[in-house]
Amino acid sequence: MKGSPRDRARLRRSAHLVAYWQHGQLVIRNYATDTTTRANSLVFAILEFCGEWRTPREIEQLFGVSSPALVLKLVRRLTKQSLLERSDRLQDPRERAMSALDRWNPEAGFFHTATKNVRFWSPQETARHARRKAREQRMPATLKRYPGAPRVDLPKPGDGAFARVALDRRTWRRFSSTPMSLDDLATILGLSAGVQKWVHIGDRDVPLKTSPSGGARHPVEAYVVARDVHGLDPGIYHYAGDRHALERLRRGASTEQIRAYVPHSGYFAGASALVLFTAVFARQLWRYPYSRAYRAALVEVGHLCQTFCLAATSLGLASFSVMGLADSVIERDLGIDGIGESVLYAAGVGRPPAGATWAPLARGHLPFRDNPRLRRR
Repeated sequence: MKGSPRDRARLRRSAHLVAYWQHGQLVIRNYATDTTTRANSLVFAILEFCGEWRTPREIEQLFGVSSPALVLKLVRRLTKQSLLERSDRLQDPRERAMSALDRWNPEAGFFHTATKNVRFWSPQETARHARRKAREQRMPATLKRYPGAPRVDLPKPGDGAFARVALDRRTWRRFSSTPMSLDDLATILGLSAGVQKWVHIGDRDVPLKTSPSGGARHPVEAYVVARDVHGLDPGIYHYAGDRHALERLRRGASTEQIRAYVPHSGYFAGASALVLFTAVFARQLWRYPYSRAYRAALVEVGHLCQTFCLAATSLGLASFSVMGLADSVIERDLGIDGIGESVLYAAGVGRPPAGATWAPLARGHLPFRDNPRLRRR
């Protein structure tokens, strides 16, 4: 470690490390760069020592008395795995982005990256797993009951325009080849992601939308992948909720592109438009410094997505929502870093296929029966 300037670079422990047991092996994960390596007592000792900048010679003198070559090899591995940073290299941009969330870390940061870019099962794998699980374990009850508790039977739900919309909302997997209109897309976006009013609080204006948001922070942004919308060129657009306008980021959109965004859910690619919902976490972090606030983004994007689907249903359109996303592929195409702003959810919309009165599955129809206790008079 005494030779070249490269070997004399100082080293420091990453600020975003978590250690845990996995399959009987102790591992350390950098949740900013999403890398994991096996660990032992020597690894922990080196990382603890490198809580501040250290030279390779200092590390060698302390830990390499019996085997300097082993320590050199280990330090290089820890650097490659991004557990150690080098002073002669620019900091990884993912480390910088994660540092902006440090008031929520490690809880939020670890969960955020550990649940990104998971491998989704194919339909065949899903079916095999379901059959195996059915043999090995009973499916949990779909509802909870308190048999001994006094029961009050409720009147059946009332009828009305909203009731009809709520009951008609379904997840559609087939779509007409006729494009949807720009007017309909504008209505859905305006009612779900559009800023309805501004409220002056203190020295600033905060937006109000049709969905609630903790502290009116509204971290959710909407991006439209317009594939087949009459009056709108195919492409990726950002929806500016305050101006009720679309800002084009990229030209072109195709079924292949949408299939890449929703792995193993390619039937959604026939929709006219896919809307990608992201969260800008800094908006919440500004007001809520505790990690529980990360949950708010997950809850709020669900509010907004359901409003999107109900608005589409009210127009007689076919909608869906999906969270099985290829996160990094989408974030690359949107030009966002995936940490400070990250995709969380998606919804799509198109015209229903001709003659369809109920949302069919990708192949065939889903048998169902009404719940008589909720059937309206």
